Amino acid sequence: MTQTMVLDIKDYSLTYQTQSGPIRILENINLQIAKGEVLGLVGESGSAKSSLAYSVMRDLPGQVEMETGSMWLKGEDLMTMDEEELMHRRGKQISMVFQNAATALDPTQSLGDHVEETLQAHQAVSKLNKSKQETLKRVYELFELVGLPDPILMAKKYPHEVSGGEKQRVVLAMAISSNPDLILFDEPTSALDATTAVNMLDLFAEMQKKIGVAGLFISHDLGVVAEVADRVAVIYGGRIVEVATVEDLFANPKHPYTQSLLASLPRPSDIRYKRGLKIDEGTPPPRRGAVPNCNFSHRCPKHDPAICDHSRVLLEIQDDRKLACVRPDVAVNEEQARSSDILPPTTDIVLEVKNLTVKLGRASLLSELLNKEATQVHAVNNIDLKIHRGETVSLVGESGCGKSSLARALVGLNPFEGELCLNGCDIKALDAAYRADVQIIFQNPDSSLNPRHTLETILSRAIKLYRPDIAVKERSEAIQKLLEQVRLPAHYRNRYPHQLSGGEKQRVAIARAIAADPKVIICDEITSGLDAAVQAAIVALLRQIQQDTGVALLFITHDLAILRHIAHRTAVMYLGEIIETRSIAGLDHAPYHPYTEALLSSASSPDPKTETRQVRLKGSLPVRTSLLTGCGFESRCPRRIGDICHEQPAPIKSTAESSHILKCHHEIVDLERIEPVWKFT
Repeated sequence: MTQTMVLDIKDYSLTYQTQSGPIRILENINLQIAKGEVLGLVGESGSAKSSLAYSVMRDLPGQVEMETGSMWLKGEDLMTMDEEELMHRRGKQISMVFQNAATALDPTQSLGDHVEETLQAHQAVSKLNKSKQETLKRVYELFELVGLPDPILMAKKYPHEVSGGEKQRVVLAMAISSNPDLILFDEPTSALDATTAVNMLDLFAEMQKKIGVAGLFISHDLGVVAEVADRVAVIYGGRIVEVATVEDLFANPKHPYTQSLLASLPRPSDIRYKRGLKIDEGTPPPRRGAVPNCNFSHRCPKHDPAICDHSRVLLEIQDDRKLACVRPDVAVNEEQARSSDILPPTTDIVLEVKNLTVKLGRASLLSELLNKEATQVHAVNNIDLKIHRGETVSLVGESGCGKSSLARALVGLNPFEGELCLNGCDIKALDAAYRADVQIIFQNPDSSLNPRHTLETILSRAIKLYRPDIAVKERSEAIQKLLEQVRLPAHYRNRYPHQLSGGEKQRVAIARAIAADPKVIICDEITSGLDAAVQAAIVALLRQIQQDTGVALLFITHDLAILRHIAHRTAVMYLGEIIETRSIAGLDHAPYHPYTEALLSSASSPDPKTETRQVRLKGSLPVRTSLLTGCGFESRCPRRIGDICHEQPAPIKSTAESSHILKCHHEIVDLERIEPVWKFT
């Protein structure tokens, strides 16, 4: 070996025992990570990515039926260590950054206490420097290293007082506090918006250069992995199917599963090259019973039973990579998915929002007794928006900019001031008829679907509430039609939500929304957290429903790449205001609002046909307990002019492009000189 291997996994397999019998989780895993190297681990949900990370940490949930192979950390076999030996290595030699920082932090401890406790637990502060003052000094140094503003003040804050990105930085500070040899990242950016996620990736890349720590970076977002990893391992059904450098994997994927993953990934160049998203709705491989020789064979377009099923397909060196495929160079008659033009909307305005304002927060009981006014957050401020019949308007922006507050106001879940017009009629009260016409699909179907009800009951209740014209005896047929519309088998009507995958649950949520035969559907981050293939299928489903029914969609997301496959126009939201609206095709060129420019630059994509100009935002959203006198973006704007940005509200300006307006002090002619964020080769 020419390189020092920090982690060396050899022939590792893991099986759990369940009430219904043993389940194969991981099979014959062979992976190595060198000092200072970052290995990306990608695969769809359920492929056992997180199980591998927990195996390395030796923190296995459930009842282990069988565990074979070995795991070596700098020459020491982790699988032969007892619990006491492992305790000395967890956190000190191996650290982990979890997906949800909010659940990794104790709400009763300050942020500084979290890191201080970690330092003391692993004796990262020498015995000579164990004073409180010296420990705090190290805490401040770590906070500064991970890019937290004002470390002294930040150390005194509690988790609920900081943003999601700042929480994740604290977790990262805890992970590096003991100078570990290896950090395991389990989907660390999936809960973050694009600008926060890209800043986290920049931070890790910078730290990785400074301290040379090795990393296992787990994600279902291939664009993120392309940004941070040196090599990539693709896992499917508990088996590694391909390992290659980032450059080789994304330029020339060899395994059919890797090819399928990349074909379903949205990219900035998709519109220009008329590239569609591949939809692969195949089922995961069996984890019980006989072991298939190739676990991708039931979904593989190259599958030949005489060759692929003859013997076990192993991960072997083939040219510039490791590959588990016996027919990688066989051509198949499978065309690249081509994008179809999104049907243009009508000129009829179905929903119009005028001067809509949402203020959140109410006085506590003590404040009411003392006649104190409540501190209110201006979540949405004087929004104007028009949506046409058959149109999809995307609403984009960072977390906390007011997207969901606006969505909840439009369906009556948030109180608001302003006017709503539906089909040209002023809405005085959000009555049952309005609620039927304007439906919402939430981000997390687990929270919106009753776990005690079957799909039949869930859909039947929606039909009963919104479609009283459908007789009781006709509801069964209506439910079957709804399941057909969202591409779910008829026998699913008897299943419960926990028996479905994440994508299937979201389809049920869509079916419940269209049961009302609405005029408008609000989709609140419904594809975030989904695999690329599942996301592509959901987008295709929404487009088909829109084509069939003419329903208008307000599609809320922070993923700017997916917009090109569903939206006609985009509205960019910042600090409770819409600061730019324009066509999706217009995003390829200036003029941009400076905030839109930064959002576009933050969209990660392993697109070999696209060069992305780097624009990074510093700091976080300002506090919105009072209205700002000037432009809300001026404190973070990389193109700030001067005092005028702070003192005067940004004026609304129109460009030569139809329906393109933005709020900015810059002259349009100056913004037109900005070079494109994306350059297509």
